[in-house]
Amino acid sequence: MSELWKGPAMPAMPDVVPGGPRSASPLADYNRTRFTGYGGTDVHREVAELPPSLNPIVARLRAELERLAESHADFFARHAEMDPRALTRTKEGWSVAWRRWALNDIADKAADMRDIYVIHRGDSFSHRLFLDRQGKQLLAVQPQEPFSALRYKRLTDAADLCDLYGPFARLSDSPLG
Repeated sequence: MSELWKGPAMPAMPDVVPGGPRSASPLADYNRTRFTGYGGTDVHREVAELPPSLNPIVARLRAELERLAESHADFFARHAEMDPRALTRTKEGWSVAWRRWALNDIADKAADMRDIYVIHRGDSFSHRLFLDRQGKQLLAVQPQEPFSALRYKRLTDAADLCDLYGPFARLSDSPLG
């Protein structure tokens, strides 16, 4: 390659650059921390526990998730080879799965969590509804129905839980409406 370069000699790179001293490779620090969120030098250690949440909804979901993961540990150990999609359709798997999904989806946006019922054509469907600070519906979960088509729905800005069931659905605090 040097025989192809006919221009003047390249200037030497300084040892100190505006960000600090130059490392051996400009990609050395990047490659070390690229695939971890907490620093590449700690890869061999276990991930530190999440900081305590100031949001009571998130704190309650985390506590429920830890309690259920411990109480169902033997069930998950017995069914370790089971397909994860099929495992979420079991009562034990669903109780853990929807809480994990909810923690990912609502983050700290949720301000209220209610147990409500959707009354539709004489049937009542139990839901846990998460609302934001303005009262907008964020997420609806059917906590006891792992086989339901509507067991877990993130709600968009324009959608309401009743919209998922149709024009004759209504929300109620009791299963009798």
